[in-house]
Amino acid sequence: MLFPGAVLPLRIFEERYRLLVRERLDFGVLLIRRGSEVGPGRAEELFEVGTVATLQRIEALPDGGFAVVARGLHRFRVLGFDHTRPYLMGRVKVLKDTPPRAHPRLIALLERYLAAHGVEVAPQLSAELGKRAVWLAGSVVQVEAALRQRLLESGDPELAEAILAEELAKMASIGRLGVVHPRPPSPN
Repeated sequence: MLFPGAVLPLRIFEERYRLLVRERLDFGVLLIRRGSEVGPGRAEELFEVGTVATLQRIEALPDGGFAVVARGLHRFRVLGFDHTRPYLMGRVKVLKDTPPRAHPRLIALLERYLAAHGVEVAPQLSAELGKRAVWLAGSVVQVEAALRQRLLESGDPELAEAILAEELAKMASIGRLGVVHPRPPSPN
């Protein structure tokens, strides 16, 4: 899953995606509903809302593959799929990319969440967080993919706040458990 403005490192080894990289095409990133791969004719396994990615860095590997870094540009909704290329293509509608400006609470929760993971936001960047806070929250929060997909589809700052608040509460409760000492093994 990729959010607008976020980066995604990938190792490209399948020939169909090697072709896409050689053609230097932007591409769509969609979450798979079930399993880990969607082959030809299985487009129904994909969510309909995803993010267009552009190749930022490409490094050719000795095995013919590529190490790439892609950056999310904007969201889209799939209107239909095209199976005429080796890789899946589709007709899409670009979605409004800028979620409503974040409330100060979302920015504070995001800064607390990042700090809990050892990332400190520089004071000069705090003001910029409000513009992309929903997408940044979706990019960094460690929750199940379906919940992150809901955030990608909605762009809802209140949903981002609720997710971050719940995750911070979970982290706080884990800290209150204290040290647990292992019991010696049973003699049986």
